[in-house]
Amino acid sequence: MSNNSIDIIKLGGAVITDKTEYKKIRLFELREICEQIGEWGNPCIIVHGAGSYGHIKAKEYDITSGFRESSQIQGLMQIRKDMHELSSIVVEELIKANLNAMNFQTSSLIYSENENMQYKYFLNPIQKAMQLGLIPVLSGDIVFVEDGDFNIISGDVIVEILANNFQVNRVIFITDVDGLMVVNPETNQKEYLINASVEDIKSLSFTSDISENTIDVTGSMKGKVESVLSILRSVNEVIIVNGQEGKRVLDVLKEKDAVCTRIK
Repeated sequence: MSNNSIDIIKLGGAVITDKTEYKKIRLFELREICEQIGEWGNPCIIVHGAGSYGHIKAKEYDITSGFRESSQIQGLMQIRKDMHELSSIVVEELIKANLNAMNFQTSSLIYSENENMQYKYFLNPIQKAMQLGLIPVLSGDIVFVEDGDFNIISGDVIVEILANNFQVNRVIFITDVDGLMVVNPETNQKEYLINASVEDIKSLSFTSDISENTIDVTGSMKGKVESVLSILRSVNEVIIVNGQEGKRVLDVLKEKDAVCTRIK
């Protein structure tokens, strides 16, 4: 939609919240990341995950299974309320970092045609906001299903939709790990991937450091890797960087050397 190349920044739910405790924000980490984005200051779209503001209640009310009983409506309303709260906190910290951030409710812009997650969307407001110098902020959400009831759309899927509809240079995933972890076929040891191509990604075996106590209702590591491969059809580079380590986010944004996974 846009003729100007931008970056999309995904704030992982695990880096800005404690996913093991309901509605627990990692304010220090969030503030540090926002300050680094503010110091960089270039046009971008920001998408954040649900973290403990979404996943815990989504599992409690079994939202991923769609509508089964009336009690789920209470869960749906609570999750939407909680996600609005989280987005407001994110936007507030971005504004404190001198960024013209504005929150957009994902479920008002995107809905699903069917249970197979074929999406329809209206992104013109995002485009107009950027033309006015604003930084749109979206999040994972519960979306309505035209031939069903409701389901969850992850931040990663939102990034895919945006990457397919805007002129995007890079997608930067800010996480709580140093990058994609792979199993070295020669040593059978786990190690972080540094630089890779799409072909490399397709041939590798991935692992995950996700804790047993961590609740994630939006997909496994395999699903996230598939999402990265899909995004790379539309963008030049995907970067995965640890947002809890010093100024790595700023270094990546400024295209300096940093510990991270880069996939071109």
